[in-house]
Amino acid sequence: MPSLIAWLDASSEEQRRMRDIIRLFSDRESRDELGLGQIRDALSDALFPGTSTLLTRARYLLFVPWAYQKAAGRPNPSADADRAERDVIHALKASGDYAGLLGMQAGEALKNLPSLIYWSMLRHYRILADESLSRADVLRFDGMPTGAADLGAAAPARFSAWSSELPPAPEGFPKTIPDGFRLSTDEAGWLRDRILNEAPGTLFAHFAIEQPSRESFAPWADPAIHGLGGDATQVLSDARAFSALMHGAQLIYNLLLAEEYEDAGYDRVTEPTSRFREQVADWGAELPSLVDLNTWNLDGMLARVELVRGTPIHFKTRAFVRDWFSLVQQSNPAALAGHEAARSFMERREREHKGAQARIGNRARLASWGGSSGAGALVYRWPQARGILLDIHDGLQRENGVVDA
Repeated sequence: MPSLIAWLDASSEEQRRMRDIIRLFSDRESRDELGLGQIRDALSDALFPGTSTLLTRARYLLFVPWAYQKAAGRPNPSADADRAERDVIHALKASGDYAGLLGMQAGEALKNLPSLIYWSMLRHYRILADESLSRADVLRFDGMPTGAADLGAAAPARFSAWSSELPPAPEGFPKTIPDGFRLSTDEAGWLRDRILNEAPGTLFAHFAIEQPSRESFAPWADPAIHGLGGDATQVLSDARAFSALMHGAQLIYNLLLAEEYEDAGYDRVTEPTSRFREQVADWGAELPSLVDLNTWNLDGMLARVELVRGTPIHFKTRAFVRDWFSLVQQSNPAALAGHEAARSFMERREREHKGAQARIGNRARLASWGGSSGAGALVYRWPQARGILLDIHDGLQRENGVVDA
């Protein structure tokens, strides 16, 4: 299929991984300029359950429980767990495998430790023995005696907060981690099984078996989707159609910002208006190959999203998406850059969604515009999910615990 984004990549594997992380923290998909987050996040959850846009590497799913296990039963487990997580930063730097390292720049000053970022995924995939356990619960109860010793036992049983099948920490952890983020074959197989067991029938589970490409820009553009079946096919189809439809709205919004930016005399960003006019035209020309607006059931997709969410979509978000769908259906998408109804529609939506924080018509806020505000097509955490999956597949392909150079 035609691509919405393309790039050349002739660099090393480590440079590729680092670029993925740089993109993650620069033009993060979590930016929600037009209030699409409720739908985007529900589709992301259906495709890649338990994930978030902050994830970087799969082995953090082991580093965190290992760090907490080290702290269990000590006089000050909270401080010891904190210390262990910060020791991991130094150990990974020393290993030379630090693409995706949380704390690469901040080091000891890192505020949001991996345990905070990964806890939801640890719960979802039952790496935690009980998904209701909070970090504080684990620090308080892990390793505590559960009662009197069984007859003939040397000591009473102890509570374990983590899966009984959790692979063991490597020797020297957390002070030294020679393999860095590279999973052993056993670790990779165990994490793959967690995904297969706890997210069956999802795209995430499909890619846990079928290795995704290192270069695909979106899940629907990956060759490994061949053979996908069941409900995951419908979810992926909806996600692709919604991304294609709403990308036009994102581009029109940025075109309006670009025009006002240039009219205000700002020039730090080079010729943004012509760039976004061209992108709107390209999007409009490509849209029919991405989604058939005459056959795609938007209301069916919204209903499925609400089932995933467990709560209704906000009525203003629903109205915005439906009205944009109708506007695009009744217009020439390639000509929307100059369509007054489309332009007015987008101005109203930003004011409705952002109130006093709206950029259109706000000269002071335009001064800080960096040339793009949520202009990228929705890809539903694909860079993060793909990174986790590739780590697992790389581990599965290791021989005797060593990765080929």
